Amino acid sequence: MNKETKLNGITIVPGKGIGKSYFAGRVVEQTALVSITRQDVGDEIIRFNELRESTKEEYHKYRSNIDPSDSSVDSSFLNIYEHILDDPAFIGQVIETITTKLLDLETSIRLVSNDFIKRFNSTGSAYFKDRSSDMVEICEKLISQLHKDNGRVKSFLEPVVLIVSRMFTPSDILAYDKSKIQAVVSASGGKTSHAAILARSYGIPVVSGIRNIQDFICPGDQVLVDADKGIVYVRPSAAVVNRFVKQKGTSKELDRLKAKWNRPVYTRDGIHVEVLANISLPEDVEVAMENGADGVGLVRTEYLLSNKKNFPSEELQQGYYESILEKLGGKHCVIRTMDFGGDKKPEFLDIPPEFNPFMGWRAIRIFLERKDLFKAQVAAILKAGKKHNYSIMFPMVTTLKEYLEAKTFLVQAAEEVGCKMPKVGVLFEVPLAVLEMNTFMKEIDFASIGTNDLIQYLSAADRSNAKVNYLYNPIEPAFLKIIRNAINTSKDNGKPLSICGEMAGDPVLTVLLVGLGLRRFSVIPRHIPIVKELISHISYAEAAESVSHIESIESSEDISKWLKILNKRMLEPVFERLSIPIE
Repeated sequence: MNKETKLNGITIVPGKGIGKSYFAGRVVEQTALVSITRQDVGDEIIRFNELRESTKEEYHKYRSNIDPSDSSVDSSFLNIYEHILDDPAFIGQVIETITTKLLDLETSIRLVSNDFIKRFNSTGSAYFKDRSSDMVEICEKLISQLHKDNGRVKSFLEPVVLIVSRMFTPSDILAYDKSKIQAVVSASGGKTSHAAILARSYGIPVVSGIRNIQDFICPGDQVLVDADKGIVYVRPSAAVVNRFVKQKGTSKELDRLKAKWNRPVYTRDGIHVEVLANISLPEDVEVAMENGADGVGLVRTEYLLSNKKNFPSEELQQGYYESILEKLGGKHCVIRTMDFGGDKKPEFLDIPPEFNPFMGWRAIRIFLERKDLFKAQVAAILKAGKKHNYSIMFPMVTTLKEYLEAKTFLVQAAEEVGCKMPKVGVLFEVPLAVLEMNTFMKEIDFASIGTNDLIQYLSAADRSNAKVNYLYNPIEPAFLKIIRNAINTSKDNGKPLSICGEMAGDPVLTVLLVGLGLRRFSVIPRHIPIVKELISHISYAEAAESVSHIESIESSEDISKWLKILNKRMLEPVFERLSIPIE
């Protein structure tokens, strides 16, 4: 089979890579049940304890092989694996399966691991599903140890793309020579899994969500991974490879921009524009700082819920927020209170079945009813922020009454813990709240627009639904009017406003947003130097003049054509230098 095949997946870690395909690891599957006699029970339990100890030693070896001076690689998750191996619940269930069902060690490990995996996946939460990868990792490692498939790091003679026909785990990277791994393609695995964190640390692109991989990729096939777009090319054509080689040549330019933009950015005519980072993990702060972030515009605190049967304690939360704030070195940080609900349904919270959970009981609506949870989070943030530059933002606010109730509660919490009251803002993502923004401005300290959810609610279109995602369009004329009105309202009231959705990080839209008057972008860390470089080549006066006529354009198709002309006129050399298409 020589014909090019194009597969569409989900971006887990962005980037690009090309190499020969190599299938990694075994599939965690239900093996045939292997029975034992009652006399064998004691020997199997002894083997299990020996196996756990040898597996922990293997993780110790992994840690010792990681250069302690390389701060970009976070090995803390290895401690979690050791804790799982010592977890009484896991140990107890394996021993109980051996003892009561008279099944051999491998069968018992697989049965118990799969039971844990199913329970994590059944929560309906993307964050909890990511935690199931930890159990895949433990099962994989124990079984490989059982079959003596361990000990040496496997090396390759040429660059490879790892193909994982199950859930992606850290050992899929740690077991091999990482210098030769160009990318990973997997059947499943989430953005907040420990495997994704490790891949991000080593700069290895990952695309997930490719089902039945073995039907499309054979061992030794050339595979080109464009994780920026979630695309995998199997046996790519010469044209695709040439385009990749050209784009790969821009990596030095991106490194130059990272070094260049570790400072504030101004338009050509001297207007200062802040470019902040959106983060989820403490490790993301280091990446943000390396990319020149002027601060953090959004901390997604839901990551704290991962793998938690109970709501995280105030002490645990405080340590988490402190680790973020301390790494920022005095730069401002906006901490968003937890936005659970929707697709993030923590195990500890009994959320009733909802026909439309994204419009149901979530975020601030839950906190205002469960003020015990709300108090734990805000108290932890207040204590962690005592010596730091931060503010608090409430998500999913619909009415001013909701905001005032939440702020009153925050004021009381600040008094109780003896902390100074921080600035408080709203993440505007509900259409009703955006339409009443002028009313909110009298009470809030700052605003942010979450364009991802706002566009979906305004267009009644789920962008992940292929049947309707053509309606998810940030340059729809009606939506641009809303953005312009929001920016003008914030200016009129002297309150800062940022945009923290994907719209802010799209290079094609940078000149449009600057022309609309946006002074605060909040984007994923790797987009920061690109956005700053574009801003530095934009004349605010020229962009504002061009954008002033936008309301006379009546269709998104015409706006797209107009925007392409504007980008060509003002920014074409920058787009060419960075190999970014002007579309």
